[in-house]
Amino acid sequence: MKQAHRELIKAAFQQGFTCSVYDGGAWQVKRSRSLSACVAAVRSVDEAELRFRDKAGEIVGWALVSDAVDLEPDEKVIDHTCTRWIEDALAYTTEF
Repeated sequence: MKQAHRELIKAAFQQGFTCSVYDGGAWQVKRSRSLSACVAAVRSVDEAELRFRDKAGEIVGWALVSDAVDLEPDEKVIDHTCTRWIEDALAYTTEF
């Protein structure tokens, strides 16, 4: 089963973007290219915001991830910007 938040972060890195993870109180991870750090930050809270930036530091996408959507223990992408690369990244996941 492909996890949507993980696939989205991987797709961002493939585009050359960075990922920041906001836990509702602080940015746990800032402009990272570490999949493990980003995924760990998302999994450490019930809800997290992912912000993606290009090499120039411009925001190129955003997603909201939550594990409070249903009784399943895995996080779901519940909202995101409508960009082609995000849509493509989420197209074949089972948790969106």
